[in-house]
Amino acid sequence: MTASVSADEDVLVTVGETLGAAAGKVVAAAKQTAATLTDERRKVVRAATKVRSKAKRVLGKTKKKTSKAAKSAKRSAASAKRSVKRVVRKLKRR
Repeated sequence: MTASVSADEDVLVTVGETLGAAAGKVVAAAKQTAATLTDERRKVVRAATKVRSKAKRVLGKTKKKTSKAAKSAKRSAASAKRSVKRVVRKLKRR
Protein backbone atom coordinates (compact mmCIF):
# COMPACT_ATOMS: atom_id res chain seq x y z
CA MET A 1 0.00 0.00 0.00
CA THR A 2 2.76 2.39 0.83
CA ALA A 3 4.30 1.83 -2.57
CA SER A 4 1.07 2.77 -4.31
CA VAL A 5 0.62 5.86 -2.09
CA SER A 6 4.18 6.86 -2.81
CA ALA A 7 3.61 6.40 -6.55
CA ASP A 8 0.40 8.44 -6.37
CA GLU A 9 2.25 11.19 -4.51
CA ASP A 10 5.00 11.16 -7.13
CA VAL A 11 2.43 11.51 -9.90
CA LEU A 12 0.71 14.35 -8.08
CA VAL A 13 4.04 16.10 -7.46
CA THR A 14 5.02 15.70 -11.12
CA VAL A 15 1.65 16.95 -12.33
CA GLY A 16 1.80 19.87 -9.89
CA GLU A 17 5.29 20.80 -11.05
CA THR A 18 4.26 20.55 -14.69
CA LEU A 19 1.19 22.69 -14.15
CA GLY A 20 3.23 25.18 -12.11
CA ALA A 21 5.86 25.44 -14.82
CA ALA A 22 3.20 25.89 -17.52
CA ALA A 23 1.42 28.53 -15.45
CA GLY A 24 4.73 30.30 -14.86
CA LYS A 25 5.45 30.32 -18.57
CA VAL A 26 1.98 31.71 -19.31
CA VAL A 27 2.42 34.47 -16.74
CA ALA A 28 5.90 35.30 -18.05
CA ALA A 29 4.61 35.44 -21.63
CA ALA A 30 1.74 37.68 -20.55
CA LYS A 31 4.14 40.01 -18.74
CA GLN A 32 6.42 40.10 -21.78
CA THR A 33 3.48 40.87 -24.06
CA ALA A 34 2.27 43.62 -21.72
CA ALA A 35 5.76 45.14 -21.57
CA THR A 36 6.06 45.01 -25.36
CA LEU A 37 2.65 46.60 -25.82
CA THR A 38 3.52 49.31 -23.32
CA ASP A 39 6.75 50.06 -25.20
CA GLU A 40 4.91 50.09 -28.53
CA ARG A 41 2.23 52.33 -27.08
CA ARG A 42 4.89 54.75 -25.84
CA LYS A 43 6.51 54.78 -29.26
CA VAL A 44 3.19 55.43 -30.97
CA VAL A 45 2.33 58.23 -28.54
CA ARG A 46 5.77 59.78 -29.04
CA ALA A 47 5.45 59.58 -32.81
CA ALA A 48 1.96 61.11 -32.71
CA THR A 49 3.22 63.94 -30.51
CA LYS A 50 6.09 64.63 -32.90
CA VAL A 51 3.76 64.65 -35.89
CA ARG A 52 1.38 67.04 -34.16
CA SER A 53 4.27 69.33 -33.24
CA LYS A 54 5.62 69.33 -36.80
CA ALA A 55 2.16 69.99 -38.19
CA LYS A 56 1.72 72.97 -35.85
CA ARG A 57 5.10 74.30 -36.90
CA VAL A 58 4.35 73.91 -40.60
CA LEU A 59 0.94 75.55 -40.22
CA GLY A 60 2.49 78.45 -38.32
CA LYS A 61 5.15 78.96 -40.98
CA THR A 62 2.59 78.72 -43.77
CA LYS A 63 0.36 81.20 -42.00
CA LYS A 64 3.26 83.64 -41.62
CA LYS A 65 4.27 83.29 -45.26
CA THR A 66 0.72 83.79 -46.53
CA SER A 67 0.21 86.84 -44.34
CA LYS A 68 3.51 88.28 -45.58
CA ALA A 69 2.49 87.64 -49.18
CA ALA A 70 -0.89 89.27 -48.54
CA LYS A 71 0.75 92.31 -46.98
CA SER A 72 3.14 92.57 -49.89
CA ALA A 73 0.29 92.35 -52.37
CA LYS A 74 -1.65 95.03 -50.51
CA ARG A 75 1.40 97.27 -50.50
CA SER A 76 1.94 96.76 -54.22
CA ALA A 77 -1.72 97.50 -54.95
CA ALA A 78 -1.62 100.65 -52.83
CA SER A 79 1.59 101.78 -54.53
CA ALA A 80 0.11 101.18 -57.99
CA LYS A 81 -3.02 103.09 -56.99
CA ARG A 82 -0.94 106.08 -55.85
CA SER A 83 1.10 105.91 -59.02
CA VAL A 84 -2.05 105.93 -61.17
CA LYS A 85 -3.43 108.88 -59.22
CA ARG A 86 -0.15 110.74 -59.69
CA VAL A 87 -0.20 110.15 -63.45
CA VAL A 88 -3.85 111.25 -63.65
CA ARG A 89 -3.04 114.49 -61.80
CA LYS A 90 -0.17 115.20 -64.15
CA LEU A 91 -2.37 114.63 -67.19
CA LYS A 92 -5.05 116.96 -65.78
CA ARG A 93 -2.48 119.74 -65.39
CA ARG A 94 -1.47 119.62 -69.04
